[in-house]
Amino acid sequence: MMRKWIISLLVLLPLSAAAQNPQIAEIAAHLETSRVSLRYDCTFTQDAPVKLSGTLLIQGSGYLAKGNGMEIYCDGQTRWTVDPAAKEVYIEPAEGLEELMAYQENLSELVLSEVRYLPLSEEEAPFRFDTASLGAEWVVTDLR
Repeated sequence: MMRKWIISLLVLLPLSAAAQNPQIAEIAAHLETSRVSLRYDCTFTQDAPVKLSGTLLIQGSGYLAKGNGMEIYCDGQTRWTVDPAAKEVYIEPAEGLEELMAYQENLSELVLSEVRYLPLSEEEAPFRFDTASLGAEWVVTDLR
């Protein structure tokens, strides 16, 4: 469920919300030419309201989202959802942000801060999670 909340935040960046918020529009304009780093705070309102906060690193179709104890790595084709406290990793095919548009309306009080535009990099390691080094106590569920 936490993965859904964090990823739903990503939906706001390149879509219609950009027209309503100049800051989101500016970030969306840089997504193809920069590696974008930012901090987010918001409330996910589906079912019971939940406060979310964390960081995002985005380049092209890849992203790294960290917040509320979860980490989500996506290289544009594969998504690794990591719960370090529970020692669990879910590996799934990534179909892009469009699949998550249904959650866009469930975010409120969105605040983006510490926005930085970094040079594009060929380094894709921040957007991938290596399960090979995990210990036997980790549960890895590969749904690809």
